Amino acid sequence: MFRQSLNVAKAQLVRGYATAAPSKVPIALFGIDGKYATALFQAAAKTNALAAVESDLNNIEQRLSKNTRLEEVLSSPLLNRAAKEELIDSLGKKSEITTHFFKTLIENNRLNETRSIITAYKSLMEAERGIVSVTVTSANRLAGKDLKDVKDSLTKGGLIKNYKEVNVVNKVNPSILGGMVVEFGDYTIDMSVSSRLAKLEKLLTDSISV
Repeated sequence: MFRQSLNVAKAQLVRGYATAAPSKVPIALFGIDGKYATALFQAAAKTNALAAVESDLNNIEQRLSKNTRLEEVLSSPLLNRAAKEELIDSLGKKSEITTHFFKTLIENNRLNETRSIITAYKSLMEAERGIVSVTVTSANRLAGKDLKDVKDSLTKGGLIKNYKEVNVVNKVNPSILGGMVVEFGDYTIDMSVSSRLAKLEKLLTDSISV
């Protein structure tokens, strides 16, 4: 069933990679965090500063992890621009690109996206190194063989291309009831029982309301 669902999704996903990916970016990311991370990646790539920016973001992420209050303050609309810039400066020495990038986030009131932008940038760097991260969410912990089947279906089926390494991580979420949700890059293949039930409920509701 998993392989059949992948075949259905394959054409759409391949078209997505072919048409959505910006030049010089290893994978296409969408959403606010994806767009900002992509812009940062492209700017860093032009000056061979990808690793330097990655190091900056890792340091900032560590600071935020150690002080959750700091993250709340950065996202606060009550903090004026000067105070936010001072706070960003206090997070340690950063490359010129990273510094200018955070000034842009401040100007656009997007500091609240810092965490998700860092995560998105990491995804771009992994893809640049040929590493693809796949998250498989299931109601119960999956056996190693099941995860290998997912990996083989994605790679041998052609959904993931130009990779050196594929990391498959299993997350458990009982609320999906059964089946699985597979996520990689900016793509999601939802084969969960909860999703099927929701679609069935909508179908029945629509039929009754006609």
